[in-house]
Amino acid sequence: MNENNNLKRYFIVKESPLRIISKCRRHSKGTLMGFLGGICLIYAIVNWIPELMSIAVPVTNIDIMMNYVRDADPSVLNMLPSTPMVVYIYALMFSGVFNLGECLYSLTYIRNRKVEYRAAFEGFPYYIKTLGLFVLQTVIVAFWTLLFIIPGIIAALNFSQSYYILADDPSKGITEALGGSKVMMYGNKMTYVRLILYYLPYILISYIPAYILADASSGMDLSGTALTVIGMIAELPVFAACGYMRLGQTVFYELMINRGFADFKYAGQDAFRELENINER
Repeated sequence: MNENNNLKRYFIVKESPLRIISKCRRHSKGTLMGFLGGICLIYAIVNWIPELMSIAVPVTNIDIMMNYVRDADPSVLNMLPSTPMVVYIYALMFSGVFNLGECLYSLTYIRNRKVEYRAAFEGFPYYIKTLGLFVLQTVIVAFWTLLFIIPGIIAALNFSQSYYILADDPSKGITEALGGSKVMMYGNKMTYVRLILYYLPYILISYIPAYILADASSGMDLSGTALTVIGMIAELPVFAACGYMRLGQTVFYELMINRGFADFKYAGQDAFRELENINER
């Protein structure tokens, strides 16, 4: 389909981030904690499992390079970030399918005003497609980032809706999802960035418990396992803050495909209607 024809199908979001956040708050009244619990579960599976696995298999990227890269200067390699290889492997294998699961879970909540934890795992029948999407998207964004940071950010924004597109229509191919996301974000990238920036204070505040726990545990004689567990617990507020932002990101996607709040036709549609009191403006 011609890209110009595709552009006509989508909506340039003009709603302010504050209005989107206000609508999300209204929609999630009484059910927010349940929704955030599901998001925390997804993030825990994605982040905690490889962290625990790295205790048993602590081999890092630096260890690999020291063993297999000829003429590697250890002093230079030790200056690079050290990450257990199991983290990279796990991210490659499961990031895509849980990205799709997060979108399915969030769309179910926005459209039905209902928390369905099983939706987070309904992407597994499309595992191969999500793996391909994750790899291709990562390679393209990494390529543009290596050229210069700004093109990399633009590429990431262009593809930010690809998993939502796949969640809405799993029959679509990988390139269709990426191409559709690029078209959808035409004219919407700056508004999307503004929305994320409005959520940034929540995320920054959520890191405070992690800093407090890190400072408190630094003076204790704790094992690596204990430090890992403490770090995992400290991540929970961050997961919740990212989940709160996911609400706004999901509504942003819905605005693009429904052409504004007035056209939302969901079980929770009352939260998105134009009839609103003056305090929401």
